[in-house]
Amino acid sequence: MKRVILILISLLLFIIDNTFMPFLEVNGVYPSLLIIFALSYSIINGYYEAILIGVFAGLLQDIYFFNGFGINALSNMCICLIAAKIGENIFKEKSLAPIISIFMLSILKGGIIFVILFILNIKINYFNIPFVALYNMIITTFVYNKIYSFSAKPYMKNYKDF
Repeated sequence: MKRVILILISLLLFIIDNTFMPFLEVNGVYPSLLIIFALSYSIINGYYEAILIGVFAGLLQDIYFFNGFGINALSNMCICLIAAKIGENIFKEKSLAPIISIFMLSILKGGIIFVILFILNIKINYFNIPFVALYNMIITTFVYNKIYSFSAKPYMKNYKDF
């Protein structure tokens, strides 16, 4: 049940990211709800879930990433694992540390993608990376506590699925 719910939420957020979020762009920058959810969920639930949600979210993002399939899956898995490590060392029910962590991890994700694409000699606009991270942080302030409450539901704590 837990896997099915995560897949459905990820697919819904992916669709919203690619249809509705571009309408909220400010100077060509808009947040990624899928990354916000994946990082928040990783902070709350640990390593195993971080790998699953990171890779799945990255593969979904790679569908629209023409410059290199798998780059988002790799970068999301790395930052979700870092988020899970951060989640071990903070009070998850308090939202300040996760919000700041998501800001920093969004910058790191942009940096990882920039470095990989630089090595592949593909040019991107790296000036937008801090602004995307800032936008992600702003959205996270409103949704982190909802994701935390969602993760505490009994049907999300069922370990028989894994």
